[in-house]
Amino acid sequence: MGRRGEFEERCARRFVSRREVAAALAVVAATAAGVVRTARSAAPRDPVVDTTAGKVRGEPGAGGGYRFLCVPYGASTAGAGRFMPPRPPVPWAGVRGPLQHALISPQLNPNAPVAPAGSVRAAVSGIGSEAGSLETEDCLNVTIYTPGLDSHRRPVMFWCHGGGYYAGSGSNPMYDGSRLAVRGDVVVVNVNHRLGVLGFSQLAAAGPGFAPSGNVGMMDIALALRWVQENIERFGGDPRNVMIFGQSGGGGKVAVLLSMPSAKGLFHRAAMQSGALRRLRSMEHAAFVSATLMSRLGLRLEEARRLQQVPLPQLMQAFFSLAKLPAQPGRALNYEPVLDGQVVPRNPFDPIADPLNAAVPLVVGCARTENTAFMLGDEAAFRLDAAALKSRMQALIGERAGSAAIALYSRLEPAASPSDLYFAMLSDRTRRQSILVAELKSAQMAQVAQVAAPAYLYELLWNTPVFGGMLRSPHSLDLPMIFDLARGPRWTPYTGGGPGAQQVAEAMSAAWVAFVRTGDPATAVHSWPAYLLEGGPGGREARAPGTMLRETMLFDEVSGARPDPMRETRLFWDDVANGVI
Repeated sequence: MGRRGEFEERCARRFVSRREVAAALAVVAATAAGVVRTARSAAPRDPVVDTTAGKVRGEPGAGGGYRFLCVPYGASTAGAGRFMPPRPPVPWAGVRGPLQHALISPQLNPNAPVAPAGSVRAAVSGIGSEAGSLETEDCLNVTIYTPGLDSHRRPVMFWCHGGGYYAGSGSNPMYDGSRLAVRGDVVVVNVNHRLGVLGFSQLAAAGPGFAPSGNVGMMDIALALRWVQENIERFGGDPRNVMIFGQSGGGGKVAVLLSMPSAKGLFHRAAMQSGALRRLRSMEHAAFVSATLMSRLGLRLEEARRLQQVPLPQLMQAFFSLAKLPAQPGRALNYEPVLDGQVVPRNPFDPIADPLNAAVPLVVGCARTENTAFMLGDEAAFRLDAAALKSRMQALIGERAGSAAIALYSRLEPAASPSDLYFAMLSDRTRRQSILVAELKSAQMAQVAQVAAPAYLYELLWNTPVFGGMLRSPHSLDLPMIFDLARGPRWTPYTGGGPGAQQVAEAMSAAWVAFVRTGDPATAVHSWPAYLLEGGPGGREARAPGTMLRETMLFDEVSGARPDPMRETRLFWDDVANGVI
């Protein structure tokens, strides 16, 4: 085959180690087609890239390659720009960066309760700490991780961070994309945008100029994707091959982007992780939240221009105060994207999958016991007896359904403790949204078979050993796996950093890299068939012999796909939702 042929074969496996890259570069000319180039061979130690608005300086990435921290893709949103659609960045002279501090959307509540020192809650919350970042309304920026600045056009992985639409940042070290970029030979782009009251205040009552205000945070992300199209080649990326992916609230952002006409054509793959969003908030609900906040400032909903002039600390304090108000059924006092008929004309997956981006393949899934991460303040949940389990489940879904759930799960998992059963039931109830999204995307293939792309469903089964194993497979455990940071110092408190965690990380990160490259997450090691329903494109007769239905990838120390592994629990929660039980 020859040394060059051997290297090209390794590249075809879609996930190349740094050692392989270094060895290959020693024998393959730097201009050879298809050769993976390291950042150190392609650019000086402190590279400068000339973007459409000005020059930016990078720095070595923690996992290799280069990092460009908080590169502007939009102008400041302060003052008259508050609640308004984003604008392109103001050009600058000279070279910008590297910055000493990340610039993030205002979000930190100085009066928020602090978890007890040494507690599990404190350890978990510390992973996502934004310490060292600067909060500002001039926060429209992207952080870029690239293996090199050569002419090799790499696939682009565009990350939408979680945090429930009110917290988090793409520049947080928990999302360090340098290792993923170098090992996968991709460019990773993490976006910062407006959050909470600044990004999702529905103020249309103030006049036509404020009509899109409930979704300006999403418009920010669309502008960032536009910036990628115009600039990413300068960072070694391919604007024709962009994947949007996100977890938790970031998964919801991915869903919204799938229904935004302004974002169409700016991305080509999508992945929703533990954030399967089917429908958006109504205009009425969003306006109620905005009116509640404004009343605390002595303003009416029609006075949005005055709200633009409220000092930022005063506005944020009013925002934080909403969490202290009594909850109202069906009217949560939080901020999130809005079905406004303009920026987002229809729901992403209700009643059907929006055909706007039918041609975009989709990965969707979650962790096995998502809810353990949300229950750390409920110590009793981790030591339930049978009576307490029955009481909780009957209070949650009714006496008949609660008893039926316990009977089913006890039969399926006879060795499980009451707390194990409780977390499994809570999480499966949540997981139903991921399954429904996969079903709707798969059904779309029958509706528009000529253009529709498939869905791929997964579940992360691996249990982290930290804290005595109490977390099982919690929310956000997929993050260190996909970013290949399972052994990194930021994530070791969550993963334990052992060989099992690394095995899962290699499987998941390789699958995501394969997906951005080809639109198919299968790798040379793991087959991952599409999620197909009974009435798929062409009907059953059109399927190849032996085709399995509802194939789902199960990630663990030994990963693999299985047909409909959740059948009994899937059907049970469908029956509960439909009132059958």
